[in-house]
Amino acid sequence: MSMTTITPFSSRDLSGVLALLAEAMPLDPISEQRFTRQVLLDPNFRPQGALVARRDEQILGFCLSLARQVPLENAPSDSDRGYITLLAVSPAFHRLGIGTQLLSQAETCLRSQQRKVVMIASYAPNYFIPGVDVRGYQTALAFFAKHGYQELYRPLAMQTDLGSLITPDWVRQKELVLAREGIHVQNFTAELALPLLSCAREEFPGDWVRVVRETAHRILQGDSPTRLIAAIDRGSDKVLAFSHYENERFGPIGVATSQRGRGLGQVLMYRTLEAQRHAGFRAAWFLWSDDKTAARIYTAAGFKETRRFALLRKDLGPYLTPKSAT
Repeated sequence: MSMTTITPFSSRDLSGVLALLAEAMPLDPISEQRFTRQVLLDPNFRPQGALVARRDEQILGFCLSLARQVPLENAPSDSDRGYITLLAVSPAFHRLGIGTQLLSQAETCLRSQQRKVVMIASYAPNYFIPGVDVRGYQTALAFFAKHGYQELYRPLAMQTDLGSLITPDWVRQKELVLAREGIHVQNFTAELALPLLSCAREEFPGDWVRVVRETAHRILQGDSPTRLIAAIDRGSDKVLAFSHYENERFGPIGVATSQRGRGLGQVLMYRTLEAQRHAGFRAAWFLWSDDKTAARIYTAAGFKETRRFALLRKDLGPYLTPKSAT
């Protein structure tokens, strides 16, 4: 039998890798367009971190590791951290050590870039899922545990049926109360561009500035202004909270720390869900929340848990430079 070889990804591997991912990750279909956008066009993608396992011409495994080279706008530095966002082996070739080889080489690649920690899946902005699906990919969860990965917590994905959406009267009354207090809820306009960016930058360190910026671009190019809804204090012209959607995907949604407890989140959530329904979508979903937020906000709007993920982490040892042959 031929030996398994592991080489960096090349363009000719694209169709084979996509076929492998479809076979090994049936819960998470990845189109060619999505793979190209989220992997190949990612500024942090490097072929040496995308490993392809094959025998002869058959692709049996794939592992994608990333170490951020280009800082993420407004996010804390993660220069000590690496990510593995995809790891798949053809089911017919499980238990032959292919996954272990891919993982070991990916970790070595991250160590060589001075990364001290590796996270599974949770790479912003181009993660596919926020962790290992604890029900759908039980074998993968056991595999990572065997190789020293520890769980941090278990985020959940949720979905709601927009056809049965009913905005409660108390939410509409709350919006009227907020209006009397000088807080107006409205869809995106050009005048909101700077206040929205300021709110995202000051209140939500991470990837939200990019979301606001890119969505504003899309709206100005013709997308519905309901994709980005803000709550504005008319006295100061400051954005206090905002909500966003992209097709059926709901969120992110956020309220400034000083404004929480006033009902802004619920008002924006229902306004956004109504906008999604009016746009013709039948369901709204998101991939990442914690149980406390889900119980406090989302269950009231009919959101139900659809998946549960394990967020995994491993501390990497130091990189040892290979000794030259003598």
